[in-house]
Amino acid sequence: MDAAFTIVCAMTNTTDRASDAPYSGDVATSADSHLADGARDHRSAATAGLAFVLAGVMLGATMPTALYSTYQHNFGFSLLTVTVIFAMYAFGVLAALLAFGTWSDVLGRRPVLLMGLAFAALSDVVFLLADSTGWLLVGRVISGLSAGVFVGTASVAVTEMAGGRLSSRAPLIASVANIGGLGIGPVIAAMLVAWVPGPMRTSFWVHLGLVAASTVVVLLVPETRGRRPGKLRPMPLGVPADMRVYFMRASLLGFAGFAVMGLFTGVAPSIATKITGVHSAIAVSFLVFSMFIGSVVGQLAARRVRQEVAERTSILLFVVAMVLLILTFVVGNPILLAITGLVGGVGQGMSFAKGLAVITTTAPAEQKAAVTSAFFVVCYIAISVPVIAEGLLAQYWQFKGAGIVFAVVIAVLALLAGALEVVESRKQRGTPIER
Repeated sequence: MDAAFTIVCAMTNTTDRASDAPYSGDVATSADSHLADGARDHRSAATAGLAFVLAGVMLGATMPTALYSTYQHNFGFSLLTVTVIFAMYAFGVLAALLAFGTWSDVLGRRPVLLMGLAFAALSDVVFLLADSTGWLLVGRVISGLSAGVFVGTASVAVTEMAGGRLSSRAPLIASVANIGGLGIGPVIAAMLVAWVPGPMRTSFWVHLGLVAASTVVVLLVPETRGRRPGKLRPMPLGVPADMRVYFMRASLLGFAGFAVMGLFTGVAPSIATKITGVHSAIAVSFLVFSMFIGSVVGQLAARRVRQEVAERTSILLFVVAMVLLILTFVVGNPILLAITGLVGGVGQGMSFAKGLAVITTTAPAEQKAAVTSAFFVVCYIAISVPVIAEGLLAQYWQFKGAGIVFAVVIAVLALLAGALEVVESRKQRGTPIER
C-alpha cells in the first residue's frame, strides 16, 4: 500500500466514500491482520483514543499563536521576527515530511507515533526554558518536526483502526481531529493567558501533560501495521508531464489557501492589535479559530461538489476574502477580520481537499507519493514564505500597506488559477480562445 496516498486521504478527508479510495481494501486487511479478535470489539474506543492523540499533538502546534504578543513584549523583537519564528514551524514540518514520511510503512505505526510524541515533548521543554528569541526559534522547529512526523502516521492509524460503521467516516474523524486541534490550540492558550499566572510556562505544562496522556494511549491501543522489511528512505518529489497543468492550478490555489492560513496563525495577533484595536488574547484566538472552522466547512463541502465547482468556488472565496482583508486594513473592523478568516478558511479547505483528491486519484500508482509530496512542499512553503515577506514589507513600509499588498498578491494568484482553468477547459472542448 502506498503510505503517502493513505496519509493525504486521512489528513484532508479527500475520499468521498471509503469504498472509493484506492487500496482501501489493503488498509482494512492490514489493520485486521494486526488486531486480535478481542481487540476488534474495542475499535471505536481505540479510534477515539487515536483521534484524541492527534488533536492533542496538533493543539500544541498553534498554542504559541496566542503568546506571540507576550513574547514580543517581553523579548523586544519586531514583527519580522514574529513571522520568522512562526515560519520555523513550517520548515520543521517540511523536513519531517520529506525525511520521515515513509518510515511508518517499515517500522510500524507505533514507533513513529512515539517518535512524534518525543519531538512534541522536547518542543514543550524548550518553550518552558525559553528566555530569549533563539529558544523560540528552536522550539518552533522541533514543534514542526513533531507535527510532520506525527500527523500523517496518526491519520493513517485512525483510518486503519476504524472498523464497521466507522470505516467510512474515518477520514473525516482524522481530518476533524487534525484541524480541530489546530483551531483549539490558540483558544486554550489565550484562556490561560487571561486567567492563569505565568501563561508562557503554564501553556506548555498543559500540553506536556497532554503528550504524556497521549503516550499512554499510543502504548495501549493495538498496533495497526507492524514492522515490515524495507528501507528507511526520504519521500520522493516529482510531477508527471501530463499532470503539470492541473498540478499548477491546484498548487496556485493551495498556495493561496495556505498563505491565508499562515497569515491568520502567524500575524493575526498583530493585525488585531495594530489595525482593529483588539487586545484581548481570547478575542484574537477566536479570530484564528474562525479560519479553522472555515477550513473544516470547506473540506466537508468539497466532498459534495465536482472538482470544477470546488475550484471556481474557491477562487471566488479567495477574492472575496482578500477584498474583505483590504477593507479590514482600511476600516479597522475586527468583525471584518473574523469574516475574512471564515471565508478564506472555507476557500482553503475546499481547494486543498478537492485539489489533493484529484491529484492523488489521477497520478500513476508508482508516482502518487512523489506528486502528493510535491504538493505538500508547495503548501508548506506558502504557509511560511509569504508571512515572512509580510514582515519584511512591514519593516520598510507601513503595516497596513504590507497587508494590502499581501491581499492583492493572493487574489491575483487565485485569479491566475482561474485563468488557467478557463484556458484548459477551452482546449479540451476545442474552442478557440478569444483574444
